[in-house]
Amino acid sequence: MTISDFDKRVLIEQVRAIEAGQVLADDTAGLSEEIPAHSDFDARLWQRAQRLAERNALWPELGRAAVLSRRVTTITLIVAVLSGALATGYAVNAGQAINIYWLLLVLLGFNLLSMLLWLVGISMNLEGLIEGVFAKLASWLPSQLQTESNVGTRADRAWLTCHFSGKPGKWQISTMVHQLWLAYMLAGLTVLVLVLMARQYDFVWGTTLLSDTAFVKLTEVLGTPLHALGLTTPTPQQVAETRIGALQTLTAAHRYAWAQFLLGALLCFGIVPRLLLWCWAVLMRGLARRRFALDHYLPYYIGLRQQLLPLAGHGRIVDADTAPPAAAATPAIDPVPHQLPAAAHWVSVELGDDIHWPPTFVGAGNDLGQIVDRDSQMRIQQRLQTDNDPLLAVAVAAARSPDRGVQRTIADLIADSAQAWLVLLHSREQGAISTTRLAAWYRLAEACKVPADHVISMSVD
Repeated sequence: MTISDFDKRVLIEQVRAIEAGQVLADDTAGLSEEIPAHSDFDARLWQRAQRLAERNALWPELGRAAVLSRRVTTITLIVAVLSGALATGYAVNAGQAINIYWLLLVLLGFNLLSMLLWLVGISMNLEGLIEGVFAKLASWLPSQLQTESNVGTRADRAWLTCHFSGKPGKWQISTMVHQLWLAYMLAGLTVLVLVLMARQYDFVWGTTLLSDTAFVKLTEVLGTPLHALGLTTPTPQQVAETRIGALQTLTAAHRYAWAQFLLGALLCFGIVPRLLLWCWAVLMRGLARRRFALDHYLPYYIGLRQQLLPLAGHGRIVDADTAPPAAAATPAIDPVPHQLPAAAHWVSVELGDDIHWPPTFVGAGNDLGQIVDRDSQMRIQQRLQTDNDPLLAVAVAAARSPDRGVQRTIADLIADSAQAWLVLLHSREQGAISTTRLAAWYRLAEACKVPADHVISMSVD
């Protein structure tokens, strides 16, 4: 069975939610040996999530929300079908005459209002008109689920959050709304066709406040697209003769024209527009799911990155004057996608006296210098604007606090770069970066629009 990337990321988020409440049996070291060296971070997370699910027997809890969703969807569709059938039966009733415009109002009125509100909500990005009760139900339901294990509740909440929040949630809810209205109207159309085939009805209309010409004009407007489809519609004379209380007796031609008008109006103004909106929502939902990405800046993923991508994100800079020969001590490894390209230009930001700049592997042509004051910053920025360097690595001291001044400086430096990396340097004496400090640097990278894959931690000897 093929699993989409979206479903894989949802399962990873479910595992993250479970691990937030309890420790799962894990074997990250053995997993790293099994995964190909060139696998990206998401692929490694997927492999780890699968292993955790198997080792801890989590598959029933992980799949429960999807099963519940399918059941709820089936029940709501059945309710929508019954509502459409009952509404049509009530409007037709057991008499010999059908109030044509009352029936159109029952089947089309609220449907057209719903489509209008949805279009306004989509165009103006108003969540209340798009999501409404569905979104509140999706966020409220997991907390109300009575389960024997908290693991299942956390997994359900993560599943619902991924499916019913953000852009995937907006289009998922839109798809459900259009689907329910389609079921309602198709059921109404089916019942209407059956009763028109089985019984003979007269068609009438009536009004207390409006004039006869208003209904004649309305019928002409609604009949314009039906004429284009080759359907028969009532003439102005037939419309006038159909009013309640008219003395004329309706002929078979009257009934046939009104029947085609009624069925054609349901198709053209109800089912076809709703079907097109449903197709659009399905396409946009697929696009939103393909674009759905994990938040790699969360401390949870930052910690896993250190374990699953030790070579990709955490290397070692060795200076020539104090370094032991690293090549003899460390076996050669293939380059991984997240390593810095050799053509990248380097600039450092307020490293202090504990870290020597530049390191030996940064060539003189790639070193743009170190920012220590406003003058040096302006000089380096002018050079960046002049040279138009597409690749830029910004080195900072990991031990310092990532305050707003550093964030502003980094954002100004990488503004004109096609790709940028944030390199966190720390000396061996300082030890590894704390999880809290590392998370703060990742949040700074997110604010500066530096991808999480481009945040690299290196120690300097």
